[in-house]
Amino acid sequence: MVRKLAGGWIAMSTGTLLWVAVASSDDAQAAGIGWESNGPFQACLDARAKRWIDARVELVVSDSPAAGDVDDLAVAKWTIQVIDGCKARAGSGDPASEQLFGRYMAHWREHIDRAAAEIRRRLPPD
Repeated sequence: MVRKLAGGWIAMSTGTLLWVAVASSDDAQAAGIGWESNGPFQACLDARAKRWIDARVELVVSDSPAAGDVDDLAVAKWTIQVIDGCKARAGSGDPASEQLFGRYMAHWREHIDRAAAEIRRRLPPD
């Protein structure tokens, strides 16, 4: 895709456009988990969820066949691994935050669908 910017034309790949759209979305700063407390553990969980969701959204928006290679069981296993990893990184965990993270990730399809719809709405047609 070619875009006019600051009086000149530049070529932007679809990947670049997706990255710009994801980075400029409302969810770019955080995954949107409504933490009861904020600390290193919650920041770690939030960042990991955001990265995972952004990666999945990119696959969906680009119509990659890999977009369908995940299911509830895979996400549940990933969620447990992330919680354990963030506990180790932060030096402790928080049962309430673990439960909230688990509930948030249980709705992974909704988060991906909502973000993908927002990106598609913002991207100009080819």
